[in-house]
Amino acid sequence: MKTELTRRERDVLMLIVNGLNNKQIARELGLSFYTVKNHVGRLFDRIDVASRLQAAVWYMQEGNTQ
Repeated sequence: MKTELTRRERDVLMLIVNGLNNKQIARELGLSFYTVKNHVGRLFDRIDVASRLQAAVWYMQEGNTQ
């Protein structure tokens, strides 16, 4: 089953794939560190991964067609 991500989830995922940490993502998106931390946690739950590396692999296998 394909997981549909929100625009914000896709933005956060792309920044993770590009190697940014939560502090850098917060700066890039103009959000607080804690907001980004929450976005990352929800994103990981939605795509059923436990790490940034797994999120990047998920993107390469399934998510880059969105």
